[in-house]
Amino acid sequence: MQENQANNTPPTTADIVQEQPVTRTPDRLFWKPPEGWVGDVMPFNNGDRIELFYLQDWRDGAPGFHPIFHVTTSNLTDYTYHGEVIPFSEIGKQDLAIGTGSAIQVGDMYHFFYTGHNWMFPDEDKPKEAVMHAVSKDLKSWTKIPEDTFYAPEGYERHDFRDPFVIFNEEKQEYWMLVSARKEGVAGGVLALFTSKDLSHWEVGEPLKVEDTDKYFMLECADLFKMGDTWYMVFSEFSDMGATHYRMSKSLDGPWIKPEQDMFDGKGFYAAKTGAIGDRRYLFGWVPTRQNEKDYMKWDWAGNMAVHQIVQHPDGTLSVKAPDEVETLFSKETAIRQKLVLGEASGESENMTINAQGGMSGIVFDQLPATAKITGTVTFDSDVSYTGFVVGVGEEAERAYGIRLEPSERRLRYDAAPGKELRSLKPDLQVPAVLEAGKPYTFTIIIENDACSFYINGVSLTARIYKMPGHSWGWYSGGGTTTLEQLKLFLPES
Repeated sequence: MQENQANNTPPTTADIVQEQPVTRTPDRLFWKPPEGWVGDVMPFNNGDRIELFYLQDWRDGAPGFHPIFHVTTSNLTDYTYHGEVIPFSEIGKQDLAIGTGSAIQVGDMYHFFYTGHNWMFPDEDKPKEAVMHAVSKDLKSWTKIPEDTFYAPEGYERHDFRDPFVIFNEEKQEYWMLVSARKEGVAGGVLALFTSKDLSHWEVGEPLKVEDTDKYFMLECADLFKMGDTWYMVFSEFSDMGATHYRMSKSLDGPWIKPEQDMFDGKGFYAAKTGAIGDRRYLFGWVPTRQNEKDYMKWDWAGNMAVHQIVQHPDGTLSVKAPDEVETLFSKETAIRQKLVLGEASGESENMTINAQGGMSGIVFDQLPATAKITGTVTFDSDVSYTGFVVGVGEEAERAYGIRLEPSERRLRYDAAPGKELRSLKPDLQVPAVLEAGKPYTFTIIIENDACSFYINGVSLTARIYKMPGHSWGWYSGGGTTTLEQLKLFLPES
């Protein structure tokens, strides 16, 4: 531990010596393509591997954008990149830009339904969005079928009609398509239902009855899957919150019920859809970059892929955790070295007590590696206002950044604070979380370069923090007493 003995004053973050730069590691856990960025992911299950189609974001300012690209994996740590499979079209075509969709296999043929988006069309009094169809025999070479294109039916808003998801309804022996839409006279977005016998001709039905969604402008990127005897619907809200939610039902017909905890993560993990490898199911979303790669700038659209493993509980509710394949990658434990104590704290690196009765206290550790897993158990008393993980400590000219537990607000939150004080300015990302005083909670933090996911009590908060790799990190608390036990840092086997 470093102390300021020269003038007998308490140490501050100014006493931290600038660390040496850390080399960026390959993007394996938060995957991205060699060039460009990952937008909405569209998983297709294929036995012991998963086919991941996604919207490629080039950020080149061209009129056309977001072609569908393809990558595969069998273990979520090694990916095979296949490049572009469905290109966007030229100016004047419906799919000048491409939006989210889904793939389904029928016999030896694969069908892809996707959004055709032409941002120029409203000025020509044409619908901006439509559902489009392409087919393939190998998942690599796709042929578009423009004659199968269809638009929002009467009674629906013509410019918001996107994100088709197709599933075969075994009970009714017909194909179902859910489309994110807005119905005239309805406050919030809806999931429009279409049915078909041949995947070419679709009949409109009544929208699905989804509990507590009238406050969402759109229910984007819908997904349906079954675990045991329960059906689940996943969708993302188009709003400032930008979160992925889920609903439950014993039947595809609904009603689709909202569980008490219906979010998996915050807006740093958007447009999540599910896919399976064997008998394990995962959520695939993306963690956005920030403008100019600065932590205080606005969020971009698209970034790196992020993955959570889904856990089903006896009552049918769902939660998330770090994927097993990712957890086992980190088998090399490394020492945690204390550098600084701010306020009042005691104990060794693995087991520590932070007393913040006077306001704020914290412990600062050594340089954070580019790729790491941090695990531990945290317990706090009823006087604790917040407690959590902090990075970028010592960057006086800018800020330190923290992912913290806020028990009274029942949430996990990412925020920024001045480097000297580590006090909250405003929330940037958040997810609801049940956090009770006196109860120990195990946590796992997966870090790769400037992306991370903080898992605790069945939820995650995924964030992009550019000041994370190569800088000091620590744990801080405001009010009360916080205990950290079995705090460990792991590196991946090379």
